[in-house]
Amino acid sequence: MNLESLMNKYVHKKDQLFFPREHIVEILKKKFKAEVFNYKELLDLPTGDTLDYDRIYMALSITDSKVLANIFNDSEIEAHREEIIDNRENPLNFKRIKKNKEETYNHILLDEQEGRRIDIVLESDGEIVTEFEVREQALYINKYLNALIVGALLSKGASDIKEDLDDEDFTFYLENLYEFGFI
Repeated sequence: MNLESLMNKYVHKKDQLFFPREHIVEILKKKFKAEVFNYKELLDLPTGDTLDYDRIYMALSITDSKVLANIFNDSEIEAHREEIIDNRENPLNFKRIKKNKEETYNHILLDEQEGRRIDIVLESDGEIVTEFEVREQALYINKYLNALIVGALLSKGASDIKEDLDDEDFTFYLENLYEFGFI
């Protein structure tokens, strides 16, 4: 489908593409069997540069193996295989890690690296999701979240993206809307 046609569909459905943060969470729970978890278990979040830690709304985890099998592409699966091999050849010594938050965090990281878990962290202004972080290579989830989130950002004027076919971020958004059946 060409971009002009996508733009026309977008203009006609624009009002239906505003998803409040609670609706996004419900979609993720239903479509991907995502479950809420305590984002404070992710010890590196306060020092990360993607999200404003004080505005983090929620974290969700996808761990269902059947769901994960349908999310990861071939290159992501290969990266997981390489991580599994590397982690078996150079195992983390859990006896040296204190039985506390650090142990939980390291288990989360191993599960992310080896493709047994995808974590999604959502930032919010109180009404909409303003930013997100997908903690593992998962292009499918990144694109899906882009389709869910950008419409509200555009509607509120909270994005640098211009509703113009010359804006690469906007055309990426349009393509994601089409790919996932929103337009």
